[in-house]
Amino acid sequence: MAVCAQFGAGKPDSDLGAIIFDVTGLPDTSTVREVGRIRALDTPGGFHNLFTYKHSDGRVMLFTTTTSPRANIYDLEKFLGGDPKQGFIGQIPRPEVAGYGNTRSGYHDMYVAYDPANKRDVFYGAGLGAGYFVYDVTRPEAPKLLTSLTGVAGMASGHAFQATPDGRYAVAQMEYQYAPIRIFDLKPGLDGAVKTISRPIGAWAAKPDGWKNASHNHQIRWPYVFVASFDDGLQVLNIMDPTNPYTVGDWDTNDGPDLQGINLSTGERAEPMGPGNIYNGAWGVQVRNADGLILIADFKTGFWAFKMDGFDGWNGHQWGVPNISSAQDWDNGPDGAPQPAKVSVR
Repeated sequence: MAVCAQFGAGKPDSDLGAIIFDVTGLPDTSTVREVGRIRALDTPGGFHNLFTYKHSDGRVMLFTTTTSPRANIYDLEKFLGGDPKQGFIGQIPRPEVAGYGNTRSGYHDMYVAYDPANKRDVFYGAGLGAGYFVYDVTRPEAPKLLTSLTGVAGMASGHAFQATPDGRYAVAQMEYQYAPIRIFDLKPGLDGAVKTISRPIGAWAAKPDGWKNASHNHQIRWPYVFVASFDDGLQVLNIMDPTNPYTVGDWDTNDGPDLQGINLSTGERAEPMGPGNIYNGAWGVQVRNADGLILIADFKTGFWAFKMDGFDGWNGHQWGVPNISSAQDWDNGPDGAPQPAKVSVR
């Protein structure tokens, strides 16, 4: 298990990016132990997000954000074997985009998945202050840009970004008040028909009569998107038709008044601050494929676990799509991915 750390520059452990734990003995928590720490000496401030990925070549990799305009890639087998470079094997640049704040951090969030149709590993990065970028990381030591989403109307900053199991469509979030979730068709960019993609094909918000709130994170389990939607709690939408997403389930985990969010500078509860203070309610979401358990972390009310009627687990094959999601099949690999000898990272 990898946990990211983020301490400000000039503070103790400001170079600490991630802590790796051995959790083989779970559910016996007494067996959990730390096995190593990844430090980023040249980019103080740590890693805001990370994503572990079983690559098609069999390697277990860790993709991380940094405080620079790039993401780092680590080979965890090398890291745990004592590699002097901590397993560092490559970087993914965040391209500069005219008119955006390109001095800000490179990426905020990321997702990595196998593309069985083209037999390649693909990185999807939400670029702070710039857009969204899709890279071929089949050779992680030499990533290649495939397409981008830039110049999108109302896009203040890329925040969260995931693709559907077939890699055709992408769901993107932008973290500011009134921002809807946007759905993009990546095909024109992946096919080289356009230089960059600048128009979504669909949009969704929990309150379409006013779109006054915002959402924070999401998980795709085709055709559903599970959304941690701040003041609107857990929201579940159906994107079978990406041009017409609609809500199929919801639960308000934060039943207080809207727009009375957390003061992020202190971490304390803030007084009502009016429009724009969106930081309250449902913050994080995860979905367990084995049985369909849905988990929500809420700023104010804490941890929630849900079951949605009729959703008792997820396997892409049941929907006619590749069995690919953020919850990877570590034993068998994604649909179509070559499976070399298994790699142990204990």
